[in-house]
Amino acid sequence: MTKKKIINEGVIQGLGIGVVNTNSNEFKFLQKKIIEESKKQSKKQILVNHLLSLRLQMETYLRDDSEEIKEVGTFLKDFVKVLEIKNKIFAEYIGYKESNLSALYNGTRKINIDLALKLGKIFKVDPSLWIHIQSKNELKRMREENEQEYHKYSIEDLLKKAS
Repeated sequence: MTKKKIINEGVIQGLGIGVVNTNSNEFKFLQKKIIEESKKQSKKQILVNHLLSLRLQMETYLRDDSEEIKEVGTFLKDFVKVLEIKNKIFAEYIGYKESNLSALYNGTRKINIDLALKLGKIFKVDPSLWIHIQSKNELKRMREENEQEYHKYSIEDLLKKAS
């Protein structure tokens, strides 16, 4: 019986992680083509791509289990920056005072359902995504601040008290 030689052309490690040789001619050729094609995009398409990138960052953050807390206002600030409009104009457009928008940016003001709906419409981002990010952050903070308090709760303890 002859052994069949297996060639790993995709350079995938045993962990399923691809290794990319950024010095290879193939990589450099692909990089050059991507840059050439990106230069052909209209301003509108570039804007759409930036907004899509920000939405994907929000979705990734929501799934991420890291300890980092990124305020929903930080994402909003990034969206407004991509549009290249002044905060004052944006604040007026959504019916906010500029100071309230700043408070939202830095996390001292919470997003509400009305604003989530407006942002969803403006940026084509599901309004619940804004709310979920805020809720995730509030849960993290509450767990950290009151960790000992919540350890005392369990179904076993409840059943003992009920019997």
